[in-house]
Parts: sequence; C-alpha cells; structure tokens
Amino acid sequence: MSDDVWIGIHASQEGCNFEDINQYCLTTEKLGYDTFTVMDHFMNQFKPYPKGAHSIEAWTLLGGIAATSNKIKLGTLVSCYAYRPPTVMAKMATTVDIISKGRLIFGIGAGWHKGEFEGYLGRYPPSSERLTGLEETVRICKNMFTQELSSFNGRLYEVKNVLNSPLPVQKHLPILIAGGGEKRTLKIAAKYADINHIFPWGGVEVTKHKFSVLRKHCETVGRDYEEIRKGVGFVVTFGDKSEITDQLKQAISITGLSLEETRRINEGYGKVWLKGSVSDICEELSRYKGLGIGWYVFMFMNTPSEDELELVMNEVIPIINP
Repeated sequence: MSDDVWIGIHASQEGCNFEDINQYCLTTEKLGYDTFTVMDHFMNQFKPYPKGAHSIEAWTLLGGIAATSNKIKLGTLVSCYAYRPPTVMAKMATTVDIISKGRLIFGIGAGWHKGEFEGYLGRYPPSSERLTGLEETVRICKNMFTQELSSFNGRLYEVKNVLNSPLPVQKHLPILIAGGGEKRTLKIAAKYADINHIFPWGGVEVTKHKFSVLRKHCETVGRDYEEIRKGVGFVVTFGDKSEITDQLKQAISITGLSLEETRRINEGYGKVWLKGSVSDICEELSRYKGLGIGWYVFMFMNTPSEDELELVMNEVIPIINP
C-alpha cells in the first residue's frame, strides 16, 4: 500500500491458538496489508468467568509471528502500561523489534479491563493513576529505545541506570498511544506519540473534534501536529441482516454471551461497526476522507476468510486510498 496511508488488520486472539493467529498474519501480509496488530488481554473481554474463550499472551505471540513473517509491521493495539514493569516491557519490545528486523510498532495505553487489573495486579487504579502510569511508562520506554543506560524518577516509577542492550533495530521505534481522552490521553499523545489511534464511536464529526483537540495539545506543547500519524479502527461485517445474525451466532463461542447480548455489544460500538453491503461500508468510510487519517485498521467479529480480507483490500480500500 501507499507510504502515506497504512492499511491494517487487528486480530483478537480470544479462542485462537498460535497457528491460527500466525496464519492470519501471514495471509494479511500476502495480501499487501501494511500492519497486523494483536490485543493485549489475559482473559476474555466480555465474560471472563467461567467459560469465555480466553487469549494467549500478546508479546510472546508477537515474537512468534515476528519470526515467521517478513515485511508487515507488527504491534499491540494496545498494551496496558501496568501489565508488565515499564523496563521489562521496553526490553520485550526491543527483542520483538530485533526478531522482526525492525518492524515493531510499540502500542501502549492506560488499560480499562477491571477484571484483569484485579486478577493479575490486585487492584484497579483510578483513571488519574492509570494515566500517570501511561505517561511515565512511555517516557521510560522511549529512553530505553534510544539509550543503553537510562534513568527516570517519576511519581509511580523510579529507574536507575537500567541497561537496554542491544538496542532496537529501528533508530526511532514508533510509539503508538491509543485513546481519545481529551484532557490527558491526547495531551500525552501530543507529547510523545508517533501514532495516535482512536475508535470513531461517534462518527465523523466526533473524530474530527478529537483530532482538533490533539492539534491544540500539540500547539500547547510545541509539537508539529503533522508529525503524528492519526489512526482509526472499524469492525467490518459484510452481509444482509440474516448473514449478520449468522456471524453474531458464530461470535457467541468467543463472547460467552447470548445472541442478544452479543448483538447489543456490537451495536454499542456505534459508528465503529460498519455492516451491510460493500457499497454501504464504502459509503460510510468515504465520510472520513479529508480528515488527515494515516492509518485505517479493520477488525472482524470472527477470524475472516481470505476472501473477506481480499474484499476489503480490493473493494473497500480504494475508496479511502485510491
């Protein structure tokens, strides 16, 4: 695809084994997509207990697919800052960048899954603490990506002469900060992000507004707004009403919920969920042209067939990146 606009696929590894996700990545690469990202969850997002389909861990998974793929950019969309110590996360990311020969996108966010925080870390911090943790983690990792020895003294983390050797293959390893929180998240992105990714829950006008807030924060911190690649993500479901219902039924094995609960979750995505015919989806996506978007990320309710991935690439992408 064009160097100016990236087209990516985001995969959920809930209920999938390594071979499933690895083949998904290789197919995506073969078809010419620019990026392939995985989620960073330790348990099912929707119904963690007792029977949800759970996930294999993101960073060890990335190491595996980095070794088998060749050219597609890889990353998390996104890792939670708290799930690993910042210094350890930086070392893990560096290793994946080395394995991939310089194809990593370092995706990081404040986290939101209360059950994971409580189950794996013992407590769910308030949003103010999580955002502080996000900013400090980004600063620590950014230092470690460029310096063999670095130190940091913050409110939550203190690092003294941590060693990161060897350094990443990429001299400037791109940092992706996800989220559209207007007071802090977008300000953190303005300071440190190479990429900011949001989900357009409220459609085009809300997305435009979020970008305008990011631009204002860039002006405040003295950053060139155009340096930051803006990303948006969509769930795509092709078909008529009956076919969409069939796909919702298939997704029940992943969500662990009833059909109606699964439908309500997808409907709750708002403008993020693009469904219907190819022309319906293309019409909605065409509204986002002109917003300066540099990365479109597509997801599916279920692992898509190669035909569906080709349909996006051949019929949908030309609308947004002719």
